[in-house]
Amino acid sequence: FGTSYGPFFSGAAMEGSCSLSTLAKIARTDFVIQLAAWAVASVLRTERFYDATGSFTYWWLILKAYFIAAGRRRDVAAIESKGADDKSSQGSGASVRQCVVTGMVLAWSLRLGLFLGHRGWKYGDSRFEKMKHKPATFLIAWLVQGMWCLITPLPAYLLLLRSPADTAPLQVSDFAAWGGWLFGFLTEAIADWQKSSWKAAGNTGFIHTGLWRYSQHPNYFGEILLWFCLTITSCNGQEGWLAKVASFASPAFTSYLLLFVSGVPMLQKAALKKYGKDPAFLAYRARTSLLL
Repeated sequence: FGTSYGPFFSGAAMEGSCSLSTLAKIARTDFVIQLAAWAVASVLRTERFYDATGSFTYWWLILKAYFIAAGRRRDVAAIESKGADDKSSQGSGASVRQCVVTGMVLAWSLRLGLFLGHRGWKYGDSRFEKMKHKPATFLIAWLVQGMWCLITPLPAYLLLLRSPADTAPLQVSDFAAWGGWLFGFLTEAIADWQKSSWKAAGNTGFIHTGLWRYSQHPNYFGEILLWFCLTITSCNGQEGWLAKVASFASPAFTSYLLLFVSGVPMLQKAALKKYGKDPAFLAYRARTSLLL
């Protein structure tokens, strides 16, 4: 395979690729964090810092990739200006696109980490009630989180770790993707806030107000949308076609988890068990879109 990654093989299709060894280091750091946290959590038999660990991992990995990107841009600028009188370009760091994408991941992970981390620390997580007493089984949850931290922001990693540095001009689709990402981010944040406020007010029924009036899972819609938009703008900075294809693993993975694994199916099952005989809930379910 060689050392050129674009993202998986050397060759013309991989032009504008990133270092496979660098991406491997990102993955190694990711799973080292998860294994260390699992070891502590297993001894304490707690899941209360599970979500906070995920948020911390996102920050650590994306910042690590960002500083690699900034360093590469400075190296390119230094080479291009070597022997010239104008040295101003030597101070350039990451590209605008790379800075924006990095900010997207940091903002999303901070918001979600604070929300889920607070909830998990205060109330715990019923998903781990039995699992946390079985270290081997508990490990699976932490490894899944490791995959989540690696695959979901994959477009950002591929954009930041690409070599040569990202010099592609911004396009209309970049600005459209940034707007779409912001819309998805706000939709998810507002939906989570509305549901938390609903519960805090002492309501015991199902929420059907605010954004939840129009969607059964508006937070999931926002989540899927923002990662799809982040993928679009990241691909605009990629030259290798295989890197662009690999980037779409992010929204595909997110959609699969939320729609078929740990998101909608579990919540729908729990809701039917709790409100399945409530005519108002059945009517709400029949008239309200699943996502949008």
